[in-house]
Amino acid sequence: MSSSLIRVIRNLRRVGIKDYFRQMNSIGDTKYGRLVGVDRYGNKFFENTEEDEIHLRTRWVQYKDWFYDVSQIEPAWHGWLGYLVDTPPNELKPEQKTVRKYPTPEVIPTGTGTRNAYVPYSTVKPKVSMWSPTVSERTA
Repeated sequence: MSSSLIRVIRNLRRVGIKDYFRQMNSIGDTKYGRLVGVDRYGNKFFENTEEDEIHLRTRWVQYKDWFYDVSQIEPAWHGWLGYLVDTPPNELKPEQKTVRKYPTPEVIPTGTGTRNAYVPYSTVKPKVSMWSPTVSERTA
């Protein structure tokens, strides 16, 4: 039995069958770790620092909904997930948080693959025009 199979079975016992299938659907692996925080959209962020975990794969998000989109993560949490910062946003002091001059908009889901998908259109005059032949009488 390989160590990865043992890890999957151990994590299955730790998280339970419901979270096992949820993790397999979203991240394709079973993971167990401590809950680091929850963002304002209800997404849960976890971290596992055990030695049997693969390097740079120790942080993950459990989305609020089963059908998720990556744009549903706040920028600060996205930076933490990508190992840009070591401290999660909910553990930062108020003076350490970035203050924006404009309010952060609510999440607008991407419409890729739906009727709401962005379709660009051209505002430039076409450089090539269609040829329309003109027929004239032959002179003998």
